[in-house]
Amino acid sequence: MIIDNIEQSDKYISLHKDFKLVFDYLKTHDISKLECGKHELRGNEVFFNLQEYETKPIQKLEAHKKYIDIQVVAIGEEYMGYTNIDKTTVSEEYNEEKDVMFLNGSVDKLLANNKTFLIFYPQDAHMPALSVEQPKYVKKAIFKILQN
Repeated sequence: MIIDNIEQSDKYISLHKDFKLVFDYLKTHDISKLECGKHELRGNEVFFNLQEYETKPIQKLEAHKKYIDIQVVAIGEEYMGYTNIDKTTVSEEYNEEKDVMFLNGSVDKLLANNKTFLIFYPQDAHMPALSVEQPKYVKKAIFKILQN
């Protein structure tokens, strides 16, 4: 798991061949002004889902096997829970079609706002969309990068 300021994103492009594509896109597009839904950068290999929602005090803990997530809050702020998948137990078995499994476990909370990005690898269980103080509106891009 990585959390950093978007201005520091160049430090991470060597970690995966497609991180540069994602970070270049973020530097040249205002994602807060885009329509919600799926946006493809390179088919199903690199895409993002733009979502709007209200944060909640608790969410489901999740993990993925096929894709790496880069999550970027465009509007608002939220906590994202994080723990290593080895510290969890499965609550809902892996769904290959949706590339998600749900887990039980304790998390550390990380603050995400429009200046930060978080990278979650398959070993990183995460709980997005958590309220900071009270439920608030958030618009967020969840980039999906196929692991190779």
